[in-house]
Amino acid sequence: MNKASKRIILILVVSLLLNIGLNISVFASPSISSYAAILIDGDTGEVLYGKNIHKRRAPASTTKIMTGILAIEQGNLSDEVTASPRAAYEGGSSIYLVPGETLTLREMVYGLMVKSGNDAAVAIAEHIGGSVEDFAQMMNIKAREVGALNTTFKNPNGLPQEGHLTTAYDLAQITRYALQNPFFSEVVATPKKRISWPGNSWDRILKNTNRLLTRSDIVDGVKTGYTRAAGRCLVASATKNGRRLISVVLKSGDMWGESLALLNYGFDNYDRVDLIDKGEVVHQIKLRRGEKIDLIADKDFKVVIPKGEEVNIKRSLRVYNYTLPIRRGDKMGNISFYNNEGQLIGKVDIISDRDVEESAINRFWKIITSRIQIYF
Repeated sequence: MNKASKRIILILVVSLLLNIGLNISVFASPSISSYAAILIDGDTGEVLYGKNIHKRRAPASTTKIMTGILAIEQGNLSDEVTASPRAAYEGGSSIYLVPGETLTLREMVYGLMVKSGNDAAVAIAEHIGGSVEDFAQMMNIKAREVGALNTTFKNPNGLPQEGHLTTAYDLAQITRYALQNPFFSEVVATPKKRISWPGNSWDRILKNTNRLLTRSDIVDGVKTGYTRAAGRCLVASATKNGRRLISVVLKSGDMWGESLALLNYGFDNYDRVDLIDKGEVVHQIKLRRGEKIDLIADKDFKVVIPKGEEVNIKRSLRVYNYTLPIRRGDKMGNISFYNNEGQLIGKVDIISDRDVEESAINRFWKIITSRIQIYF
């Protein structure tokens, strides 16, 4: 082999190694020192990165994500909420409520989620649940409903209490659910908020504890947390080109940097693919009398795939047997999606797009048949 040939082979080998290195660098997971961490797609819930995601830990003030969404769902934002002595004297971070002070529930939610007021959390819990203990039970019921199965809440603010535990995975699921509420999303994306301060000639100015809201153009939430037991914790969300990602880091040495690293990793390395849109016509039924019914998708269905990967999803349609009349929105079947290994990745119900009444002759024969059955 001459020198020229060797040189060509060497160039090819180096080129191949460089290409391999480039591919690895694009898809390499971020280096995360946090005890537990997760990154999920906000629409599909798919896990894009995970570390100790099901390990139970103290959540500190990230607890308030559940408190906030329950306050919004179960209360009236214009309600007046009066701070009890227990609420006013709650330790830790505070919006400086005094016993007997009254704010609207809307203001209390801002105090809870923006300034991380432990006093606001107790005032909300007592207003909505009657007591802190009963509100904690409401929190636990809601946690089960949204798929947070390894979570036990004992209080509404995350101050240390035996048995008050959750996981990175559960916090991501709770947050994904909460962010579907427009007011919740508005509150957690607010860097600074002015609310009333009865008894003073000036208002309260609440500055968000989530510094990423002012450090990144794409970050739009959600909640910080810190206690000695929990360490530094952050649940963050970011939206880019219509996609939302949610990250959680628990007991982190660099919660700001690691949260941004996770979010950027998700946007840089994954794409979301829309497989079907809500209202899309999936199938058409032709009735005997010549009428047609469009069967439409009941919801959107999306998947997240690594960038550059070919989409190879198979569909399987099932249409149920039916009888007239058919009402708009009646479930008429489903469409199943399978990956290239034949594994089911999801189902979407298909529904009727309109009402279809029975014909007069059908109704007549039903009446006659029922009378004959009664007679015999």
